[in-house]
Amino acid sequence: MLLFAAVSAQTVTLTFTGRDASNQYIPLNRVVVSNLTRGWQETLFWPDTVLVMTDGTGIDDFVTDGFHLSQNNPNPFDGTTYVNLNVTEPGEVSLVMTDISGRIVGANHYSPLQPGIHEIRITLSSAGIYFLTARQNGQTASVKMVNSGNGNDNAITFTDNVGANNYSPLPQSKTEPKANTDNLFVADDQMQYVGFTNINGAEEEGGHVIQTQDSTQTIVLSFPQPCLNTPIVMDYDSNVYNTVQIGNQCWMKENLRATHYADGTAIPYGNSGLWDDTVPYYYVNPSVDTILYGYYYNWAAFMRGAGGSESNPSGIQGACPTGWHVPSNAEWIQLIDYVSSRSEYTCGGQSNYIAKALASTEGWNTYDGECVVGNNPSTNNATGFGIAPAGFAAFSAVNDCAYFWSASERGEYAASFLGLSLDLARVPMYDINKFHQFSVRCLRD
Repeated sequence: MLLFAAVSAQTVTLTFTGRDASNQYIPLNRVVVSNLTRGWQETLFWPDTVLVMTDGTGIDDFVTDGFHLSQNNPNPFDGTTYVNLNVTEPGEVSLVMTDISGRIVGANHYSPLQPGIHEIRITLSSAGIYFLTARQNGQTASVKMVNSGNGNDNAITFTDNVGANNYSPLPQSKTEPKANTDNLFVADDQMQYVGFTNINGAEEEGGHVIQTQDSTQTIVLSFPQPCLNTPIVMDYDSNVYNTVQIGNQCWMKENLRATHYADGTAIPYGNSGLWDDTVPYYYVNPSVDTILYGYYYNWAAFMRGAGGSESNPSGIQGACPTGWHVPSNAEWIQLIDYVSSRSEYTCGGQSNYIAKALASTEGWNTYDGECVVGNNPSTNNATGFGIAPAGFAAFSAVNDCAYFWSASERGEYAASFLGLSLDLARVPMYDINKFHQFSVRCLRD
């Protein structure tokens, strides 16, 4: 238990619920709660949906006594480290290792574990920040670990008289109705919440909520879903794209990489040296993963000669597959407005800070700034939209930004586009000359 010198403290109760794109209830397999300010992490396992935190403002001279984990030694470590677990009563102990995004990388349990101090050896195969959490009889303790080397595998092993042969995989549920944390929490700490659920027999990661926390709240964790009756779409070149439902819109989940229009007409291939806004062409960057980043198109190519549109829907198929169309400004703004209206997609309490929710977890360079795309990219992509940093053909900028054409033009030579940058929390719209070569996403009709 934790003994405090303070006489009063605020209790903050967090209740978690899962929802799909249609706002239907989804049972949560587990929820990973991280205090980004204090550097600790807790994991709730089904049927838990509640975590109680005590505001430690003014608390000092606290002493750890009873069930707890010591700080691992060494820390940082080069693949292998050791932790002491203090147990005061017999009972089953569950041990879970997670990475900074909450993904389980190792788990074991032992029953029963007798009172005493038990040494645990931790090995990890990849560098990064990890958390070890121990639970017994409704008590919990956790420790943050920094690994810089390769320990060959991810394992939790007792080195004392417990014996490794008594271990079995960690159950996916536990019976405590509510979890309490003894980790230090102070009002307005920056918190992160990540939900996981089981879909078709596999664990799927849901939405990431990052916000300052100062009061009791119900946290909604959203799980991106494929579009109803249209989980995938195929273009003329037999490229297959996953889909994602966001509000009332059904989007391609990946960038277009078509070399033909839907009727089989070839789109001319160009290169990054072309500066022509009338000749349609696409460009492929040979140095990037085209499945992740897609191809680049000038405005004439993806519009296929059509005039601009301000309508919703745009009514312009362009380079999109049959049954799909290129989005207008109004349709991009509809996406932005919907994501901004959902607190689980916003960051820092700012409704327009939604870039992280739309950006992918892959490819982005890092950048130090609250709520920006490059700040811990592993926490991006709450919506499932998965914008990868493809940059643009003429000047590259791969890993730093992503630009998407709109079907809305601004005069004879310019058109609108949506932009994400690693150093921005917002998702602005811009205008630019049509000869630029940007990425394209398509919307279902």
